[in-house]
Amino acid sequence: MSDNWVGKSISINCSEPGGVFQGTIKDVSPEAITIVRAFRNGVPVPKPETEVTIACANILNLELIPAPPSSNLATHAISKPTPIKHPNFPVAPIQENGSLARIPVPSTSRQAAGKASPSTTGGTSTLMNNGKFYPTKQFESRSVSKPLDIAAPMKSNNGGSGSYKNDRKKSRRQYNSKNETFGTPVDDPMMDEDFDFEKNLALFNKQAIWDEIDAMQKPDLLRQTVPTQRRKYRHDENVITSEPAQLRQIEVDYNSSRDYVTGEGLIVPSIPLIVRNRVQTAAEALGLSWERQCDVLARGTTEIALQLLGGGRRLVPNNSHQWPTIVVICEEPYNDKKSEIGICTGRQLATQGLKVVAYVREFSHLSHPSRELDLFNATDSAFTNNVKELPSGVDLIILSVRSAILTPVLLKWINESRASVLAIDPPVHGISQVQIKCSILPILPLDDINRHACGKLYLCNLGIPDKFFREAGIKYKSPFGHKFVIPIHLVE
Repeated sequence: MSDNWVGKSISINCSEPGGVFQGTIKDVSPEAITIVRAFRNGVPVPKPETEVTIACANILNLELIPAPPSSNLATHAISKPTPIKHPNFPVAPIQENGSLARIPVPSTSRQAAGKASPSTTGGTSTLMNNGKFYPTKQFESRSVSKPLDIAAPMKSNNGGSGSYKNDRKKSRRQYNSKNETFGTPVDDPMMDEDFDFEKNLALFNKQAIWDEIDAMQKPDLLRQTVPTQRRKYRHDENVITSEPAQLRQIEVDYNSSRDYVTGEGLIVPSIPLIVRNRVQTAAEALGLSWERQCDVLARGTTEIALQLLGGGRRLVPNNSHQWPTIVVICEEPYNDKKSEIGICTGRQLATQGLKVVAYVREFSHLSHPSRELDLFNATDSAFTNNVKELPSGVDLIILSVRSAILTPVLLKWINESRASVLAIDPPVHGISQVQIKCSILPILPLDDINRHACGKLYLCNLGIPDKFFREAGIKYKSPFGHKFVIPIHLVE
């Protein structure tokens, strides 16, 4: 009959000073009741595997503790005490009057009382006999939440002033902190309110915090002695200045009308056309011929053109169905040096695999043969002097003309094509009725160049030595750095 009570949850009221014991019945005999997963006066036994054996003579009253109907019985292993409720407990039988059924205490003699059945789980046995509690081992401190609200305090064996009392206070604090964090009900009105991130972020003044940290790190007098350009930045500060430092490495002996600045903050002054021609002529006299200068300028123009066409994002073999078409417009490549630069640019673009068409205004009356036109023709690229033969779908137009006025027919075709226009060393006031997107300039920019009419300005390095700049009255130091073509911006 005793096997019917094994695994059920029970509450045992013992005679003084025993107190109230609660736990799961493991064994029932005529002399004693053995429980595991035990609580004494609402406080769990330090080790979950501890077995408590209570003599029947010390039992004043006992009752079964009911459990939810959906729980299942599991008595084979008990790992740790459950903090709040006892799962896996069967429903206790209820009498007709609604009270809990009581376990009949087996009748036994006083001589048999005090004997306890041995432990069968290998855990520590604890004996409750003749109103006294005899643990085999001292209780160890254990931070466990209070499972049942029983007011009877527990007296420790060391006088109640040891670490066990402190651990009980700590466990209460942890339990209250857990309830504050996870104890919000689902239907709380605060759950429906949206968190205002911008409002809360505005409450945090980061600049004031950084100023306070800087004030603590070094004194004000010491900070004033540190130059601004040598300031050491933190890992979270922006080291990119809003305006680059302006350094003048190129100086001229005359008053320059305008100054330009590179992306690195270097000042580039403008010069008159006669001074630029003087530099180029001196370089030609020492062997840097016009053809070589033309080839370098065309190479820089090709680089800008490839960027305008999309570069590596478009000029890939897998994108052959959107391969760009370029039209180069020049005047007389056999009589005009600037037109030869345009034809040379078309040749270099054609060698990149692009489709290039050259427009030459006149080529019927040749004063001398044009080698650049012959080289361009060797790339199997077409050239024509008829505007009607130019393609309609054009991606880029390269203007390499000396005149600021184009023919009406050519001007109409340029405006209808709606393609980007790249100008090679255009006139200082631009080209009439043509919107230029960007222009490339050799050596140094010219005075009075209209940046609105000539678009974004790029400067190309022709490889002219500094000696020829000094002979023209210019103290020169290259602003190009690791590039051959750099953008320049007008200093307002």
